[in-house]
Formats: sequence, structure tokens, C-alpha cells
Amino acid sequence: MASSYLLSLREGIEAALLIGILLGGLRKINRTNLSPTVRRGTISAILICFIIALALNRFGASLDGDNERIFEGFTMLFAAGILTWMIFWMHNHARSLRNEIEIDVRRAALHSGKYAL
Repeated sequence: MASSYLLSLREGIEAALLIGILLGGLRKINRTNLSPTVRRGTISAILICFIIALALNRFGASLDGDNERIFEGFTMLFAAGILTWMIFWMHNHARSLRNEIEIDVRRAALHSGKYAL
């Protein structure tokens, strides 16, 4: 159980880093008027994650016996696969990620507006 909380903490820190880069990019191009849009998007993402987590938890709790173990095993393998892929992806993109995000923020803020953010 503690490993789930540590994993969630790590993912939360990564998300906070990305949100900080977004807000910093907006500040850098003097478009802080779009900051509430980023905050609304962040709150929406958190709510959607909680809803999905509750739905999956409820679904998993409704299963029993072998079906429960199969569901848990599949969920764990799926999560491990996603994390493994993310590690390799980050290894290849980490150096340029901040610059790419800032360029995308600039492009979205100047051309597309708040919906692109």
C-alpha cells in the first residue's frame, strides 16, 4: 500500500513540474492572463483521475475469486508497462522537454489561445 502512495507522490511531483513549466512559459511571454485556464485544466484533470480511480476501485471490489486476481494482475502489468515505457521515453526526451514545452506554450498562447493550453 505504501508503494502505491509513493508512486502517486512521484507522479504528482512530475505533474507539478510540468504545470510549473507551463505557468513559467506563460509568464515569460507575458501572457499570465491564461494562467487561470491552466489551473482549470489542472483541476479538471484531478477530478477526472479521481472519478476513474473510484470507478476502477468499485469495479475491482465487485469482482471476487479468480476474476479479482485476474483484474488486479492485469492492472499491475498494465501500470508496469506504462511506467516502463515512460522511463524509456523520458530517457530519450528529458534534455529537450522543457524547451519543447515552452515552444508549444508560446505557440498555443500566441496563436490558438486558451483552448490549446
